[in-house]
Amino acid sequence: MSQARRNVHHLPHPMTAANPMIPADSATAADTRPPEPAEHDPALDLPSFPGGLSRREIGAARDFWHAQVTPRGGLAFDALDGFLTVLALLPHPPSPQRWSAVALGPAFTPQDAESRDQATGWLYRLGTQVAQRVRLDPAQHKAAVLPEFDILPQDDADNDEAAEQRTAKSWSAGAAAALALDPTGLQDIIDHESLRDELAPFVLLGKDGPEDGVPYTRTQRLRLMRAATFGAHRLWKHYQPIRERGGLRVPARAAPLPGRNDPCPCGSGRKFKLCHGAAVH
Repeated sequence: MSQARRNVHHLPHPMTAANPMIPADSATAADTRPPEPAEHDPALDLPSFPGGLSRREIGAARDFWHAQVTPRGGLAFDALDGFLTVLALLPHPPSPQRWSAVALGPAFTPQDAESRDQATGWLYRLGTQVAQRVRLDPAQHKAAVLPEFDILPQDDADNDEAAEQRTAKSWSAGAAAALALDPTGLQDIIDHESLRDELAPFVLLGKDGPEDGVPYTRTQRLRLMRAATFGAHRLWKHYQPIRERGGLRVPARAAPLPGRNDPCPCGSGRKFKLCHGAAVH
């Protein structure tokens, strides 16, 4: 996996003072050797969280997605992570056929069966990964459950700040695409102030800064990423029992009653107040 594809939030440091296997005052030959290339780093084969994909697997998925899916009109990898995050918490998740069509885009044809099958396979593996991640308490798992952001520059003309801004906006756009698949659920979030607050970081990550002409600092953007992680977990926790009972129960709206002097809807020709509306009036 190339260095440009590594998610810096999840890469474990190979040697830390907290590691009881490495005394703080040791100075062995192994300590002074240059670090192994990422391709041979055994830490990349560890799951990002218990039961999750390894960093190497996520890197392979990212590389495949950049090469095969995004150029054909599918979501960008950052947008895909935001998209799958919201899918995991919606009260009415859409059918797999519907959401996978949005993620993969329209360009896979019958002649691309092998690539389409690979893309679908990665899509469902990543969907499972993100759904597991959203269920984990960020207060306990910390950086392991942050969004998958490609925050490293893509080329020499790029820089860290531009890369962070671009990928945060992409993640936010992917989240919005998933919210659009459940308008009833989105309206329920908007109608409840506490739920709306949990969703706010998803929206704010799509903006340049807290106000016009004032960009986010890197610290502010990282805080928004963390806030989005907490918000996703809390929204998932709120809607989980609702999903289990079949989704939000939207009450049927009763037809408005006729006015006192309107004709009774029974067709008698009498005024409503003198017919079926007598008990009301």
